[in-house]
Amino acid sequence: MPGFRHLAVGLSRTSSDAGTIRYAALVAGLAQAEMVRLVHVLPREGDSPASASQEAVLAEMQQEAAALLPGVNFTCDVLSDPLTDALLAYVAQQQVDLVIVGHKRSTSGSRALARRLAMNAPCSVWMVPEGSPAAISRILVPIDFSDHSADTLRVAVALARASGAQCVPLHVYFNEAVATYEEYDDVLRGEEQAAYERFVASIDGAGVELTPVFEEGANVAHVIGRVAQRVAADLIVMGTRGRSRSASILLGSVTEATIMEATLPLLAVKHFGARMGVLQALLDPRFMYRSGLRTD
Repeated sequence: MPGFRHLAVGLSRTSSDAGTIRYAALVAGLAQAEMVRLVHVLPREGDSPASASQEAVLAEMQQEAAALLPGVNFTCDVLSDPLTDALLAYVAQQQVDLVIVGHKRSTSGSRALARRLAMNAPCSVWMVPEGSPAAISRILVPIDFSDHSADTLRVAVALARASGAQCVPLHVYFNEAVATYEEYDDVLRGEEQAAYERFVASIDGAGVELTPVFEEGANVAHVIGRVAQRVAADLIVMGTRGRSRSASILLGSVTEATIMEATLPLLAVKHFGARMGVLQALLDPRFMYRSGLRTD
């Protein structure tokens, strides 16, 4: 897997944490990760940290991690609110490559956290709904034929190769006339297969079978969810930015909407150029130390 050597796992100190850690153990094994950092952000009461002892929370985290991450190098850290700011600063300081966050299916708060992290973090973000099995067998990859979606497909192919999973590229279209993609010829309705073949020609499949799906629909996030169920996908891999001028897929907003709706794990891939730009901003002392700066 490309570049996922230093992982951070956001914990909520609820019953869902065990499943999140087990999933992180799967990812760490596939990526041959060098370090997994478990992190929890304590809420604040007014202007002071919550009364819960940081030492007690840290001890509980270390005990749980030791049981669920056998053979994995890990550390545990306890931070203080504000939640999003603390996590963003932490992943920047620790130069984390991938953040894994879990969420309860019945609440939207942690989905909102995952959305904010995916849009603002200097690294990729992997969202794991509560109860998700620690296994990957079929990966759905929405594409728009742009360079960014080509990079995302390469990440999905690497994941599929490491896990033995199948890989299903998905292109969603609805423009009745012409959909235009940067660095490619105009694609007419009904020529999606030919456009896909041109697009995938530059991607090394590394022996992974790619079975493309072309689907029509105006609400791309809904189409992604529908196709994911139909093909029995257990992971969605998407880019956090798209360069397409087409109205059919704008990966930034579509990824955001899909995060809020997805019922299965979703990996939001932060591309190298975007990652470096945000990383530089987060490491700027004006971000790190300016009082009151918020990202949510």
